[in-house]
Amino acid sequence: MVNTEWTLVRGFKEKTLMSVVRKPITPKPPRTREKVLVILREQCKQCMLCIEFCPKNVLCLTDIYNRKGYHPVTACDIDACVNCEFCERICPDMAIFLADRKEAERAYKEGALEEGTEIPEFERDIPEKEEK
Repeated sequence: MVNTEWTLVRGFKEKTLMSVVRKPITPKPPRTREKVLVILREQCKQCMLCIEFCPKNVLCLTDIYNRKGYHPVTACDIDACVNCEFCERICPDMAIFLADRKEAERAYKEGALEEGTEIPEFERDIPEKEEK
């Protein structure tokens, strides 16, 4: 007598073909980050803790100097950021943090950011000005 729900195959119980048919795999929509990375270049002291602890290697140092004479951090690969907040938690000078996307976008469009504040996700969309 054959059990209709289970079949014995090579010593293991496996479900019959009817019960193991998989559903089609549908791709998920791209994930949008709810927060954006904000860097206060003038507060950065080049300790490189955020660069060292970033699990996705999003951050790197810039070639420019801030007022303190240090190379501030910037985002080299902002698309890899997963909003883990390690950079925000590890920064001793609070020079890098995550802000609400809508609030940051509003402040960015209004020009309400202080000098030396960088939001890499918004700045990459601006085309470079051509030098004449």
